[in-house]
Amino acid sequence: MKIITVSTQKGGVGKTTTAINIAAALAEMNKKVLLVDLDPQGNATTGSGIDNMNVKTISDAMKADIEGTFTLKDLYISSNEEYDVLASNIELANVELALGNVYARESVLKRVLEPVKRKYDYIVIDTLPSLGILTANAFTVADYVLVPILAKDIYSLQGFDALVHSINVVRRCINPNLEILGEIITMYDGRNKNDKIISQMVKDDERTNVFNSVIPSSTKVAEANRNGQSVIKYEPNGKAAEAYRRLTEEILERME
Repeated sequence: MKIITVSTQKGGVGKTTTAINIAAALAEMNKKVLLVDLDPQGNATTGSGIDNMNVKTISDAMKADIEGTFTLKDLYISSNEEYDVLASNIELANVELALGNVYARESVLKRVLEPVKRKYDYIVIDTLPSLGILTANAFTVADYVLVPILAKDIYSLQGFDALVHSINVVRRCINPNLEILGEIITMYDGRNKNDKIISQMVKDDERTNVFNSVIPSSTKVAEANRNGQSVIKYEPNGKAAEAYRRLTEEILERME
């Protein structure tokens, strides 16, 4: 069982879409997958077809752990046709505030997942675009971190040093096995000279270990998100779906 956290300090780079479609690609390989939504926006939840306003969420489980009353009944796991989902909504923002005064606050998510993690081959965690206490919880429980980087943005590596620093702190103090598995170029348009230049800059940067698989820019991805589906389910033979399959295969190769 491996736990993969998808994280970046910069928003709008396809982080949630990447988490959803890696989970879907793994499920398509007949792996048992849990997608954990650790972002108060709840986009990984709604993007998986789960109504996050009418289900119990990860907030319930984390609150119970904080209060010292956590049992398995506090952990409500939803499902779609592809994978299981530990849902999130705006209530998670209140949990984040409450964590400020909690002992061993970086390990709340780890304790919450402990009773169920052996049911899965892979757990994929979608984080919010910041390096706060919720993201620290995701790093504490994870084996690997994936970092999406937008092909179109000259500031695509903005905050990368801070991200690496946070991961190194967690590795040194809490989770010595945590590893950055690599960076993923997202929303790439091969016809665009700017995309080519920036992507090459990212690949040439001595700090990175970029995956060969590149996620193309595609309107079908946005359509899939709007319909609460992975693009692998929404357009299984499309270029974006194929790219996420190749990426997932490369992820598995690196983990091995």
